[in-house]
Amino acid sequence: MTTVLFVVFPYVAIFLAVFGGIYRYFSNRFSYSALSSQLLESRQLFWGSVSWHYGIILILLAHLLAFLFPDVSGAILGTSYRLVVLELIGLSLALYTAVGIAILIARRLTRSLARVATSPMDWILLFVLLIQVLSGIGIALADRWGSLWYLSNAVPWMWSLARFSPEPNAVSPLSLLIRLHILNGFLIIMLFPFSRLVHLISFPISYLWRPYQVVIWNLTPRRPGLTTPSLQPAAAFAGAADPGSHSYSTAADSADESLDMAEPESPSRRQLLSRISLAAGALAAAIVTLPSVAFLLGLLKPREVWRAVGAVDSFQIGKTVEVSFLDSSPLSWAGVTAQTAAWLRRVGNQEFIAFSLHCTHLGCPVRWLEDADLFMCPCHGGVYYKDGRVASGPPRHPLIQYPARVNAGQVEILTSPVPIMSFNQPLRRKPCDS
Repeated sequence: MTTVLFVVFPYVAIFLAVFGGIYRYFSNRFSYSALSSQLLESRQLFWGSVSWHYGIILILLAHLLAFLFPDVSGAILGTSYRLVVLELIGLSLALYTAVGIAILIARRLTRSLARVATSPMDWILLFVLLIQVLSGIGIALADRWGSLWYLSNAVPWMWSLARFSPEPNAVSPLSLLIRLHILNGFLIIMLFPFSRLVHLISFPISYLWRPYQVVIWNLTPRRPGLTTPSLQPAAAFAGAADPGSHSYSTAADSADESLDMAEPESPSRRQLLSRISLAAGALAAAIVTLPSVAFLLGLLKPREVWRAVGAVDSFQIGKTVEVSFLDSSPLSWAGVTAQTAAWLRRVGNQEFIAFSLHCTHLGCPVRWLEDADLFMCPCHGGVYYKDGRVASGPPRHPLIQYPARVNAGQVEILTSPVPIMSFNQPLRRKPCDS
């Protein structure tokens, strides 16, 4: 059953989406449209459509970028506070999207004209999209740290599908809600050629080179606050009969004078709210974008600090013990949560190895089993050898290793913001300084 759901069904959905979409384009090209019902009702459509489109586009973009650049995404999510911030942003966007689609569904139910224009496929699509959004919110609340399991399980599975060597076991251990979310996503892909979703790839590129459209007004356009001058009777043109007279007065002249003398139009309430919304959106985008771009460009370096964890003589050779120390960049309000820990092993008189306490699967704390010489994650069954390499279980990468040294009789660990996951990072063995 796992093979049918997570191997056969995704390929069938993608096949129908691609070839069904191509067939519809060439057989019924004019149906490649959103089939907008704005003329039937516009106010509820505005609030629902704006919330839905802005929210879902950002959520889909986050999924796509994490799929295309898993290493960069893993580095961004590699510390706890960045993970929490991004999870909260994702949950906020999901709630924002849910409000949008709820408004759109309510509009179709309560507005008779919109309801009559709604096809059975529209209802099916709205229902499936609602399930997708609600299941995503449920995952964010019940199965926390979805950003991590998405990178460690869903992304490798999707890349295995792309390489035509599917690995369904990567997602089969996930919870029922997560698997429902994944399968429902491919159901949406399968519905693509049969619904109005085709407007996603309908881009008016030809507008870039087509001739300008000529617009001819049959009536004089009216602007609020301006009065259109009326034509004067024949007496207004009396000067035209006398060549020596220069008192010509035409409707055009009167219109020009009226335009010059008219006071500037004050912005309406809707224009004011639109400008405030644009300014707030630009500010929010800058707050999120600038730190992200700075991080990707290497402008924001994670702080690294050497922390003493004890005297050299307090550690026995060959023993692995847990040591605690202060995080490299503690927040002023963190309190005891600023304390973190690592597994430290003395392998020589002046040589130590330190491993991160966090499993590279989903960041759970690992335990050291002295009798078995193994690290074990009690949450999902990840097992590591004594040198940090993966022995079994869902982890795909070894434990992250801290550089360690001996300085003035004290063992010190080079700490950085708490690492949670490692992506294609080799296990580091840095010699200690005596």
